[in-house]
Amino acid sequence: MNKIKVSIITKNSNEDISYNSYLLNRKLIDLRNKKLSKVLIEYISKFNFQISETEIKKFISEFEVVYYKSPIRDLGSGFGYNESLFLFCILKIIQPTDVIESGLMKGFTSYIIDKATNKNCKIHCYDISFENLIYKTKKGNYHNCDISDSPPKFIGKKVFAFWDDHVSQLDRLNYSIKNKVKFNMFDDDLSFLNLHSDGWPPIPTINMLFEIKEKFFDESNISWLSRNRSGEIILDNLKNFDILKKIKHHSIFTDVFQITGYKNHSQCSFLVLK
Repeated sequence: MNKIKVSIITKNSNEDISYNSYLLNRKLIDLRNKKLSKVLIEYISKFNFQISETEIKKFISEFEVVYYKSPIRDLGSGFGYNESLFLFCILKIIQPTDVIESGLMKGFTSYIIDKATNKNCKIHCYDISFENLIYKTKKGNYHNCDISDSPPKFIGKKVFAFWDDHVSQLDRLNYSIKNKVKFNMFDDDLSFLNLHSDGWPPIPTINMLFEIKEKFFDESNISWLSRNRSGEIILDNLKNFDILKKIKHHSIFTDVFQITGYKNHSQCSFLVLK
């Protein structure tokens, strides 16, 4: 008969499950990383990035060390293990000169961005409130306002933007096109089918723009209930889709629960402009 040994270790009840529930067996960790590398390579290949399995495994191993040294473990509804793995690896591949981070919360993604970029990268950090901020990067220029009120001055031409501010993603896409921000990551890039999962969705999301263009449904008004709060969007104002022609590639992060054992915290996407 098989026996299971269980030891109970008391931990901070607010910390994310990924910090108190994880594999210890080296062979299983190696198998997980091999499967993750294949998923990441398949995802990244959609954007015409070329990377070997050896390189992506190296990034995954580096991420593991960074993630478990995080000064923030109460992740709430922000990025979790799965999303930050994609963010970390994509940044490692691109190696941007500048990163825009719009929406900071506690600073967890600032920490991931800091560790994934080289020492010369400048991080332009924006939030209308620093009330919850715990981690601040030394690479950062901090602005207690919306990006439109104090636009960044880039130090280079390879610019990456991380949009997690619950502002219309159409507006953020327009900003990136105008300012030649080629690489963009959109958190909470929700569909019309799952927008009710977010109490403050960044309407319209990139996903929604494609759904409207492709006539995903035949409605002019969309209404929903989220945590007993009602919302409504009028679609008649969203008819100009020329902006979508500026997009080279757009894809939602792959769900890797069956590999990591962790559920995605949000629906995030990566977008590259032409």
